[in-house]
Amino acid sequence: MRAIALFTLTALLAVVVQTTVLPMTHLGRPDLLLIICVYLGLHQHSMFGVFGAFLLGYLQDAFSGGVIGLNAFGMCLVFAVVYLTSRRLWVDNAVSKVVVVFLASVVKTVAILALVAVFISEDLWRTIVRYLVLDAAVAAIISPAVFAVLSRTQLLAQVEEE
Repeated sequence: MRAIALFTLTALLAVVVQTTVLPMTHLGRPDLLLIICVYLGLHQHSMFGVFGAFLLGYLQDAFSGGVIGLNAFGMCLVFAVVYLTSRRLWVDNAVSKVVVVFLASVVKTVAILALVAVFISEDLWRTIVRYLVLDAAVAAIISPAVFAVLSRTQLLAQVEEE
């Protein structure tokens, strides 16, 4: 139960940082909740992971002010891809995790932009380039630090449960 509370607290902190601090920087807006979703896909192969990925996306939808359900769909897709990848490939070192976060960001962005392009026809090329390359790269770069915090959180939850 403490693990759920700690992951919830971490997700809420990520939303606060993502919506207040990161927009003031000029390095792009990395998706911190996506990094948490990738962590769940790599380490939580249970219903907690699936439900957590959906809730992360829904939380992001609630704070983004956009169409409800797009980020929830994207996070569920990312969780499924990362989970299936981690079952077949060795994704346990820092470099492979950074690559997985980058590719997960690309998968989520392409899936969401494809849905937007289908349902809301507008010129998306500038947005695609910005989110696909810049934000995916920044998310991949900061992912080792976020993974370290999440691993520490999981260890603290396990120690407190014993």
